[in-house]
Amino acid sequence: MACNHCCGADQLFDLKNARKSLKRYKKKGPGAITKKLIQYLLDFNQLEGKTLLDIGGGIGAIQWGFLKSGGNRTIDVDASNSYQLVAKEYSEELGYDHSASFVFGDFVESAHEIPYVDFVTMDKVLCCYPDYESLLSEALKKCKTQILITYPLGGSIARFIAAIENLYFRIRKIEFVTYIHSPKEIENFIKSQGFELTKKSISFPWHLQVYTKSS
Repeated sequence: MACNHCCGADQLFDLKNARKSLKRYKKKGPGAITKKLIQYLLDFNQLEGKTLLDIGGGIGAIQWGFLKSGGNRTIDVDASNSYQLVAKEYSEELGYDHSASFVFGDFVESAHEIPYVDFVTMDKVLCCYPDYESLLSEALKKCKTQILITYPLGGSIARFIAAIENLYFRIRKIEFVTYIHSPKEIENFIKSQGFELTKKSISFPWHLQVYTKSS
């Protein structure tokens, strides 16, 4: 994993933040937009025997929701060693260590290792990646049924907030960049790959969209 971006992700999402995220999850459950994504996944699908690829899965909130609801197996690909370590430890605590697997690194570089799955989730991931088309392209190739994504609203306010964040990262010498991609271009790209937009909502400052593979 040689790219500065991925090294920056590992630097920013460190063990201290991972432990804090898990503590918050144990106390309050998933954050609002993540909780809504999980609910959409449960509302529209029978999960028994199904598989999930969670790209940038963090401490595993989506994965645990999926497995608790009857899902068979999950795969987490993440560029943060610390978050994967915490997620692995918690999977053992929950008794999911035989149902959850973990791949460390840049998903685009690791995609050839990943099997096809029924569902793909990407929660707050597109804004962490410079080339969203490559990321989405590889994710969509692995998806047999449905992909659920969250990403920032576009526009000048989002770009201004991202600029402030990126200035902070530069001052702290963190090799990480927040990216604001065009929502319309993201939607058009996913549709061009043979998926239909079947559900969407906004929970400021996030888009939540569900795309189903065309039959």
